[in-house]
Amino acid sequence: MRRGLVFVPPVMIAILLAIAAVPLVGGAMAFVAVTADLPSPQDLAKEPLALSTQVYDRTGQDLLYQFEEERRDAVKIDEVPQTLIDATVAAENKTFWTDPGIDVGATVRAAIADVTGKSSGQGGASTITQQLVKQRIVGNELSLTRKIREAILAIEVTRTYSKREILELYFNQIYYGNQAYGIKAAAQTYFGVSDLSKLTVADCALLAGLPQAPSMLDPSKPENLARATERRAYVLSQMEDMGSISADQEALAEAEPIAVKGQQITTITAPHFVFQVRDQLTRILGGDEGAVTRGGFKVITSLDMAKQKAAEAQVKSWVAQLKDHNVHNAALVTIDPRTGEVLSYVGSVDYYDRTDTQVQGQYDAAGIGLRQPGSAFKVFNYLTALEKGATAATVVVDAQTDFTGRAPAGGPLNPATCGWCPVNADGQFHGPLTMRQAILESRNIPAIKFLQEYSGIPDTIKTANDMGITTPMDPNTVGLSLTLGTQVVKLVDMTSAFGVLANMGVRVDPTYILKVEDPAGKVIWEHKDYQQKRVLDPGIAFIMDDILRGYTDPNKDFEFGSWTNIGRPAALKTGTTDDLKDVYSVGYTPQLVTGVWMGNSDNEPMSGRDFLAAMGPGQLWRDYMKQVLAGVPVEDWSPPSDVVRQNVVVAPGAYGGYGSGMLPSKLSPFATPEWFLKGTEPRAVDDWYVAGCPKPDGTTSVGMRIREVGPALWQSYTQRWIAEAKKGAHSYGRYAWNLVGEGPCPTPSPTPTPSATARPSGSPGASGSPGGPTPSATPIPTIQISLPPGVTWPPGLTPSPRP
Repeated sequence: MRRGLVFVPPVMIAILLAIAAVPLVGGAMAFVAVTADLPSPQDLAKEPLALSTQVYDRTGQDLLYQFEEERRDAVKIDEVPQTLIDATVAAENKTFWTDPGIDVGATVRAAIADVTGKSSGQGGASTITQQLVKQRIVGNELSLTRKIREAILAIEVTRTYSKREILELYFNQIYYGNQAYGIKAAAQTYFGVSDLSKLTVADCALLAGLPQAPSMLDPSKPENLARATERRAYVLSQMEDMGSISADQEALAEAEPIAVKGQQITTITAPHFVFQVRDQLTRILGGDEGAVTRGGFKVITSLDMAKQKAAEAQVKSWVAQLKDHNVHNAALVTIDPRTGEVLSYVGSVDYYDRTDTQVQGQYDAAGIGLRQPGSAFKVFNYLTALEKGATAATVVVDAQTDFTGRAPAGGPLNPATCGWCPVNADGQFHGPLTMRQAILESRNIPAIKFLQEYSGIPDTIKTANDMGITTPMDPNTVGLSLTLGTQVVKLVDMTSAFGVLANMGVRVDPTYILKVEDPAGKVIWEHKDYQQKRVLDPGIAFIMDDILRGYTDPNKDFEFGSWTNIGRPAALKTGTTDDLKDVYSVGYTPQLVTGVWMGNSDNEPMSGRDFLAAMGPGQLWRDYMKQVLAGVPVEDWSPPSDVVRQNVVVAPGAYGGYGSGMLPSKLSPFATPEWFLKGTEPRAVDDWYVAGCPKPDGTTSVGMRIREVGPALWQSYTQRWIAEAKKGAHSYGRYAWNLVGEGPCPTPSPTPTPSATARPSGSPGASGSPGGPTPSATPIPTIQISLPPGVTWPPGLTPSPRP
């Protein structure tokens, strides 16, 4: 920056001498003081303008929002039509093309008025160049010193820059009202025009007149319309006087009504998404928040407008439908699992609803809100168990268990006796179940057992973190309830994490931005060559995909499949918290993963009457996915090379899922194909299904011995469940538990050929029946199981009747 005395042209000396009210004594010293530290006129173009950063959808066509300190879009002088230039000169400075940067007479009058306090009534002094100098360099201080400095610099600027360069700086600097800085922002704000050549003569005259008093002349305000019309007429008359337009053009322009067509209020498309864009852009720019609002970047985001509109409409529709269940808010996120691109993002049912405490619309429930995911979190537990040697056919017993061991085995299990006795959502206990069936039925007790025996809390947290969960979880404090989804998470994290499953075990971090360009159009960041990190074995991902697709298949899920089917291969997991403050659904196809949350922002519980996760977020997910996937080619997951399929002893069908999970023996009543990682498939032959004690008629039942693997603490509660099942409990209209004996058969007899009929609990052949094999040293109870429809027993055996 240049400092010190500057060259003062004769015209400026004449001006200063004409200021009669300035005392002559000490005048020279005062002049030196005023001009001693004048900045260089080159500074006029050095200080960068604060430019608006514009945020667009993925096509670059739909403007979502502008981050700005001043709403400004820079323009080159060649983009400004001559009519607009003429209108500006006519309105602000008719001698612009010939003056030295100041109007000498007007400057003297203004200076005298400032000193004496007496106005001449002949108008102000500011030329276009002086206005520019005031805005860019010397500021708005009301003083004679500032006016002198402004005048000197205006002359110096005129000597340094061409008139067209000065006009370009002016058009980009000046405030036009309604938060519009610069002529291009003004054209967009008032007329919805970004191409200045499309402005009419009347439009040009109106815009040129605004800088005189932007707030008072803003035509978007009805109270200003008459003043704006009068000001436009004045500019048109000056243009006609200068010869810029004809009298006929003036008349036509004056007759043109003022019609403000631009966007007059600050609206945001996909507001919560836009704020996530701002945060990511700040990181891209090295944490410089100021650069976001001043840098003039063009940001192409990942937002798919068609999907966004569908998401917003579905969220509003389903929240309205579920008001009777006290559901008032919801959020939805969709991500492309292969690229990490966030395609739709709804943070609340209504961003502009600030009054309803159950909504709190400006709060982003998708990306900021920390909510409990319920059973949707179980997936991380089961994936960890698969990594540590369990299989989809591994069996645990769904029996009420005090996991502290406090409750006595033979006594009641209730709040007074239990240390921690969690229950299943339906209050039932279904006995021996495979991992697959436990996931499909979302049983709590099996999930806890898998966490305790196979997964472990630290490793489950690590799996969740590796897949994308960012909220901190302390393995020393969370406890076994971790698998029930008691730890809070973000919906966007859950959605991204399930995207790892959709992408066969490969994680791609989510992105809201595809490309960032600087004001010159240079690409400074682009979402390409992004990291693709394998966090799950492809075989494990495939097995979980195969299990979770049961949630959307009516033939596999007897509860939810008909509600969540979208007509193509898809996987889903729901979650509901005990207090019904949060309900979740996260589901995916190979192309898209979508997460949905419902609840109330004030944490008021939803209605537990006939309301489940699949009813709310599950059906919202279904309708939305069907809509956005319409016309998209159907894809499915192909089994990777490290999985094999093998028949194991597990009852088939939606009501099945029980059995040993081992290789079939000649007594095994059924065999169902299951997927295994190579090397984890069972080698042992089923020893759960055995010949029971002979009956009086010589026939023998086939029963099942439960050989649950797990801590000794479980065993007493498993025995308790068996004892209750022996008395007819735990059938729930779908099982035919029929114990055939715990001790040795009283009268040894030859083992007959299996043939006869199975008997219900309490009938002959129950505990104490004669005959049968000698038990082991520690008798293990057996249970007789009926077959699902359409399943046949091995030759010589007859199935029990299905209830």
